[in-house]
Amino acid sequence: MSINLSTIYRSQAVRYCLVGGMNTAVTATVILTLTAFGTGLYVANFSGYTVGILFSYVLNTIFTFSSKPSISKLLKFLTCCGICYLVNIFAMKTAILVGIENVYLVQLTGMFFYTASGFVINKLWVMK
Repeated sequence: MSINLSTIYRSQAVRYCLVGGMNTAVTATVILTLTAFGTGLYVANFSGYTVGILFSYVLNTIFTFSSKPSISKLLKFLTCCGICYLVNIFAMKTAILVGIENVYLVQLTGMFFYTASGFVINKLWVMK
């Protein structure tokens, strides 16, 4: 029985998407719950992403890439998350500037850009 690299690649891609979906649900649940309880826009956002980052690091390292967590991998992952968080904040502020007033839609806009930039950076640098 030979190992087909394209099969492994597809399998990791599927697992990455599954983790991403679960992470998005966890992050959104924290953000939207805190927002519903009157927590400020940016505090709710930061709290949600903090929980999501920890969840995502553990699952992607162990489940998606069958790897052991390491300090260097964690530092790269956290750097990626920091960059993505800045992208998220920029997207939220831009959404507000263009007239989006619904705080949930503002949050979802930030989440979309966070996720898209996170995939690219993780694929090309962190989990390479």
